[in-house]
Amino acid sequence: MNDLQPIAEDAPGPPPPTHLRYLMPDLCRIHLGSYKALHVTVKGERIYGGVYAAYAFPVAHPDRYISLLYAVEEDKDAEIGIIRDLKDFPEDQGRLVREALRRRYFIHTITRIHQIGWKYGMVALDVQTDKGRVDFMMRWQHHRAVNYGHRGKVLIDLNENRYLIPDLDALSPRERNDFTRVIYW
Repeated sequence: MNDLQPIAEDAPGPPPPTHLRYLMPDLCRIHLGSYKALHVTVKGERIYGGVYAAYAFPVAHPDRYISLLYAVEEDKDAEIGIIRDLKDFPEDQGRLVREALRRRYFIHTITRIHQIGWKYGMVALDVQTDKGRVDFMMRWQHHRAVNYGHRGKVLIDLNENRYLIPDLDALSPRERNDFTRVIYW
């Protein structure tokens, strides 16, 4: 998309916050800019630097409904628009968005549960993940073990790290029994 040109700094910004804008390849180009930060050039508008991506529906639609945002000022972000489906974009642009999402949503995938129990009034877990063996603790609260798809769970530890069990049925009967004895919702 070579016809996208930088627009002057006083060019119009994103649409009003209450307006929904879907981003398509004919409207924008996703690329790396200064310091290899994600940038989005919106045709006839401007180049947005330091862009980050956020899921709207991370479980049901991991490649769809992705919001692209940028910092307007400290502690205040604005949405550039929403990508309905990454498949609509060229492969290299889709890859950049997926990489940005992986950086934002760093998740350990649990492949085995060695031990789960109680410690200091918290749930203590010793698990094998795709990144190695990990011990962590989490509060015993519904919002700390949320559904992932039909049979999975995302566990959120005391430091806000996320641990994914994609499918509880893939665990051994002992692991599944131990898990549901403690986290039964």
